[in-house]
Amino acid sequence: MPVREIAGKTIGFGLVALALIVGGILDLIGGHVYNDYLNAATGIILILMGLATGGLGTFLIVGILYEERLRRREEQVHVTPRGSPPAPPPPWGMADVGKPPGVMRVGDAATAHGGGSPRVMSVVVSNLDAPMLIVGLLAWTILALVLFAPH
Repeated sequence: MPVREIAGKTIGFGLVALALIVGGILDLIGGHVYNDYLNAATGIILILMGLATGGLGTFLIVGILYEERLRRREEQVHVTPRGSPPAPPPPWGMADVGKPPGVMRVGDAATAHGGGSPRVMSVVVSNLDAPMLIVGLLAWTILALVLFAPH
């Protein structure tokens, strides 16, 4: 994972958490009307939301780093030791895939016996992609309803 992505997530979560905590502190020490009973509750809730946001950011960043470490470990080449001496190559050759009569060379076009040319494809997907997409879509929906719904 690039350092700039980690730094961006750290700065983003850190600024939001800091703003919530500072807002809660300012709410608690700032002036308010005599019978404003929600002032203390609002300040405490803002501080708790700031701490929760900082904790969530830390949890997500540590989870992403752990997943990256697991991915790197998974990509390492694992060579199992052979229990016997090497065997001679098959009679149809080492570059061929499959067995006669439907032998096909990697990269060749489809043979007359059906099938096709083997392809190699790789897609890297994180375990957090789907939950982040769902949360983002829910947040977008709520924001659209609040801003653009008829009053």
